[in-house]
Amino acid sequence: MIADSVLCLSLERNFSDAQRYELFYSIGRKLQPDFPINDRGRYLLADKDFRGYFEKFLGSGNWKNFERRWNLAQMLRMLPPIAGDLAECGVFEGASAYQLCRFASEHGRRVHLFDSFQGLSVPKENDGAYWTEGGLSASEEKVRANLKEFHCFETFPGWIPKAFTKVADRRYAFVHIDVDLEQPTFDSIAFFYPRVSRGGVMLLDDHGYDTCPGARKAALDFMADKPEPVIDLSTGQGLIIKT
Repeated sequence: MIADSVLCLSLERNFSDAQRYELFYSIGRKLQPDFPINDRGRYLLADKDFRGYFEKFLGSGNWKNFERRWNLAQMLRMLPPIAGDLAECGVFEGASAYQLCRFASEHGRRVHLFDSFQGLSVPKENDGAYWTEGGLSASEEKVRANLKEFHCFETFPGWIPKAFTKVADRRYAFVHIDVDLEQPTFDSIAFFYPRVSRGGVMLLDDHGYDTCPGARKAALDFMADKPEPVIDLSTGQGLIIKT
């Protein structure tokens, strides 16, 4: 109701884009004073190719993920000189896997996609109360349909880390970990970290969210004695660059 009223007001008074943004910013600061609202005019908002991809998978109603998906796309730009395949743990419907596959098809790489395709496993004590067993479930058929234009990927159905043994001989340039819970996050980092090439990237989608305390704990516990820090990005992602 508030949003509709504000929109009507801005249209009635013929506000410019800049004026509408300032109105949104002022109201947003009153409703959520501790929530940082980014500025307008950033180039990522004008990238028509990326926006087309984003709306194809996530629609116009889920803009909360926009900057996380943008960051992933930018990380892939670092990979051409880095040897190795790409992998994702936690695929859901394949939105981020699509980005990995597009890069891989252009650069002669392979993409390995790991998911139970049954949703989340049972959350444990350190995972908090936000997630429930079976959440974020999507079928393997759905993922394969969304990636049908590509021939560079393979799906590995099953609970992490069961299927990892099938790719134990591979090296990786990029690994995206989005499994929300402590144990699969720890198992994913533990398996892929020694297999990531120097200069390669591990991107942790859940690292900075209070809904995923177990995932954050897993990353920090595993990396505690490693030379690389886990960088906290403002989007809630965690970044590890292998040295």
